[in-house]
Amino acid sequence: MKTLLVMGAFLLVLPIAGCTATVSPTPAAATPGPAGPQGQSGQTGKAGQPGQQGDPGQSGQQGATGQPGDQGQPGQTGQQGRQGKEAPCPAGEHRYTNPDTGKVSCVRD
Repeated sequence: MKTLLVMGAFLLVLPIAGCTATVSPTPAAATPGPAGPQGQSGQTGKAGQPGQQGDPGQSGQQGATGQPGDQGQPGQTGQQGRQGKEAPCPAGEHRYTNPDTGKVSCVRD
């Protein structure tokens, strides 16, 4: 912006300086005058457009499988019930234990 302002001023001064040079001659060793006051600041620029939205991130890794749990302890065995007494054989029969199977039965006399 400042460059354009300086170039525009130079282009305006050039034709005027040429005209004055033909009308009145200038001394060969002219000393420059003091610097002029500084110009005003330019206007603030417009705000830029918003940027594009970013790509979505990648999914995370799946977690490791857990370790198997401890095995449970076996339960206690229940108490065995009492066995009743064997029934007596009817009249005319007696007990017989089969030697092969160990089964007790009543047989006739």
